[in-house]
Amino acid sequence: MSEKPIKPEEMSFEEAANELDGIIAVIDRGEEDLETMMASHARGQLLVKRCQSLLEQAEQQLKTVDVEELDD
Repeated sequence: MSEKPIKPEEMSFEEAANELDGIIAVIDRGEEDLETMMASHARGQLLVKRCQSLLEQAEQQLKTVDVEELDD
């Protein structure tokens, strides 16, 4: 029995990016049927959103640190 995939919102940036790389490789090879590739594409979109969200959070944290350092 295969494991249930982790929800993207519970993944770290690295986990999401690694899974996304795997999905891209499978789709690029074109070895799966269309239905499977479409499901993989949908999952990939969720992973991209997760990565973008985590990058935006990190950027905001860096801006906050920079502003706090200027205030000192």
